[in-house]
Amino acid sequence: MKKSDFLDELRLEVGLAYDYAENRDDFIVRVLKTIHAISKKKVSLTIHSYLHGKYTLKYALGIRGLTKEQEQFGLGFLFANRLRSISYVRKEQNQVLFLPVYENKSLVYIISLRLIDSDYQFTKQDMIFAEELVHFIETKRSAF
Repeated sequence: MKKSDFLDELRLEVGLAYDYAENRDDFIVRVLKTIHAISKKKVSLTIHSYLHGKYTLKYALGIRGLTKEQEQFGLGFLFANRLRSISYVRKEQNQVLFLPVYENKSLVYIISLRLIDSDYQFTKQDMIFAEELVHFIETKRSAF
């Protein structure tokens, strides 16, 4: 499957997450579950809430079996109080995207998408998808 077809399928399925969500938290979890399922469980996803300068893990998919180092890969580069756009960290076959989710100009969540020992390469297409995803989540969360 071509990358553009894969990302189009993700867009369609993520859009359905909103239709079935019961509340704001259920919505964001459904988005992550959808990405995890469509990616054939090859990506690790986490949602951290950010409040008073602290991260709190709220939900995780695909992290079982990862070492602590793999699970925390990229966090050392993350300055949440300054995170205004998607951040990308890569080292060898390990990659992570950090997606900040804002509400009323305050950072409320950081979503991470991790590829560990993967041949899949994040490209500009993936970054565009990630930006669209953040915008979709921010817009739809406000509708609940």
